Amino acid sequence: MSKALLIDPFSGASGDMLLSVMIDLGAPFESLLAAISSIPVLSKAEVNRSKVKRGVIRATKLEMNLPDDTVHRSLGTILDIIDAADLEVAVKERAAGTFRRLAEAEAKVHGIDVEEVRFHETGALDAIVDIIGFHLTVEHISPEKCFYTEIALGSGKVRCEHGEIPIPAPATLELLTGHRVIFSERKEELITPTAAAIIASMFEPLPRNAHVRLDKVGYGAGTRDSGGLPNVLRAVLGEVVQAPNRVCIVTCTIDDMNPEVYGYIMEKLFALGSLEVYFNPIMMKKNRPGLEMTVIAEETDLDRVVQFILSHTTTLGLRINREERIELPRECATVQTPYGSVEIKIGRLPDGKEKISPEYESCRAAAEKADVSILEVFDAARIAWGRKGREQSSQ
Repeated sequence: MSKALLIDPFSGASGDMLLSVMIDLGAPFESLLAAISSIPVLSKAEVNRSKVKRGVIRATKLEMNLPDDTVHRSLGTILDIIDAADLEVAVKERAAGTFRRLAEAEAKVHGIDVEEVRFHETGALDAIVDIIGFHLTVEHISPEKCFYTEIALGSGKVRCEHGEIPIPAPATLELLTGHRVIFSERKEELITPTAAAIIASMFEPLPRNAHVRLDKVGYGAGTRDSGGLPNVLRAVLGEVVQAPNRVCIVTCTIDDMNPEVYGYIMEKLFALGSLEVYFNPIMMKKNRPGLEMTVIAEETDLDRVVQFILSHTTTLGLRINREERIELPRECATVQTPYGSVEIKIGRLPDGKEKISPEYESCRAAAEKADVSILEVFDAARIAWGRKGREQSSQ
């Protein structure tokens, strides 16, 4: 299990919503104020905290009173501002990394070099507060992992310094490349570029089969208070429990293939990454003897396995099921026997006990070299591991 921060942007997210939800989860507001006051360009900034309602949900809202600012800053200028702040090195590095992502996305969208990018919407003082503040609050809460559920994107159009652009903003989509998103029908901007940059630099999608034990729930409010879904960002602190591994079970029945081919099929399927391949004798229709072939594979290897079976066997179809697989933590070791070194696998049970399995190929090589039964080598390896365990416990 690992301590995790999980955001659920069902109604979108902005930089101030991300910062607000971290305060709602318990990050110290006073530390945020002290950090902001340490930044020269923000020395006159005021940040106020309040509880508001969006729809039926009560949430924390941060209101920022910032000096008038029309300066268009380069990435280098932003990085200098971050570097001059009285912040921990880790916070500075993550904040700088987020702004770099923003600059790279803007540069790609506009077809210019990163050094030519000038931040306007994203370079305003409130974005500097949002990004530095978010990374500061994450440092205080100290999650081991940061996840999101799914990122809801709006639609329509919005006017900005570049003129009219579609929603989601091009930079937002660029930042979220490779992430899991939902295109909703809501005619409004749900994810801002600042929020997208923070999510892209800190978060990864929650695995589909992950189990989460919830410890605390927080809500950060956005400025808009319209109808429909409440304009809040939900986040939870909890522990992500290692879920059972899921594997694909591919089966087919064959009664018309040369039996000499099965060995070749098995070798090739293992070479493609299959975890297991085996055959069971069966009686098929018209009382014909046949074989049921079962292949266990990871999801990432499934397409290759399916294509190979359909192309290299006589079957006309396959059945695919997905099942959970539970494995013991395991490690490899080497023991010394009267017949030489032998490799073994060690599985560890939940109560701490061990179960061992000598490796076949290693035992075979030792048996052939010593000209003894392979069973003797198996037994010698188990005895050697038991002796090794007793010696370690007596030390």
